[in-house]
Amino acid sequence: PEVQLRLALLAGHPDRVARRQGERGLALAAGGAAQLAEESVVRSAPWLLALSAHATPRGIRVNVASAIQPEWLLELFPDSIEEDEQVTFDEAREKVEARWRVRFGGLSLDEGPTDGAPEAVQRVLAEAATRRLQAIWDPEQLEGLRKRVAFARQLDPSLPPLESTEGLVASLCEGCASFAELRALDPLTTLTAALGPAGYARLERLAPSHVTLRGGRRLRVNYESSREPWVASRLQDFFGMSAGPTVGEGRVPLVLHLQAPNRQSVSVTSDLAGFWERHYPAARRELGRRYPRHAWPEDPRAAQAPKRGRAR
Repeated sequence: PEVQLRLALLAGHPDRVARRQGERGLALAAGGAAQLAEESVVRSAPWLLALSAHATPRGIRVNVASAIQPEWLLELFPDSIEEDEQVTFDEAREKVEARWRVRFGGLSLDEGPTDGAPEAVQRVLAEAATRRLQAIWDPEQLEGLRKRVAFARQLDPSLPPLESTEGLVASLCEGCASFAELRALDPLTTLTAALGPAGYARLERLAPSHVTLRGGRRLRVNYESSREPWVASRLQDFFGMSAGPTVGEGRVPLVLHLQAPNRQSVSVTSDLAGFWERHYPAARRELGRRYPRHAWPEDPRAAQAPKRGRAR
């Protein structure tokens, strides 16, 4: 009879189901929390029905409660039982965690760890990785890769796009579940796989990461959405060259930031031949006075670029 009475009460008040949290705390199926009155005789039941409650300055207080069994919810309200999967990122452990859950309203009837849907794991990891990018990779390297692809696609739209750094991060997160796995990845290798061998070879031809000058100096190419690709190096490193380096399979001359030996700017040009002809004579006189220990030949096109680390 007592069980039948409690079943009847539950059948009439499913919105008052609660689960104990601690000694007197309650989580309510309808949402929110409450406190069980000290005088309640329902001392240890983990699941109960909050039959009478009122608001106090400290929150909701349940005065009258009745113990129930969680399996009764399955019997009486099968259509109200929901199953879901929670995929979250553990900031301390730096990894994605997934748990399955069977719940009634906001209360968990049963739960446990699971692998998680691959798409959800990738999304959650990508969100965390984007927030904490510097903890995993060099953000400038990722942005540089994206800008290289964007520039190459201007010349060859058949290349697949990387529309944002976030998009590149998301592709890197595929098949991973932790920062440790991401740190073990080489973004360039992943980009190569995404473009395919032919696509990556095309990227290297259209938008190489570096160019090598005639004297052997290897320069990183800077790609930016707001201006033409550019490189920076000492003016002397361009000795022996009648024209500047190019990208885009020879179609796009690089903008050259020509520098003095102290790395201060001397000139910015994409026409090295014109610079040698029109501006170098004056620059030679000025640099010769400021840096007499360095060689400043009359004809830079016929001169040899200095070796790395040598002044002359």
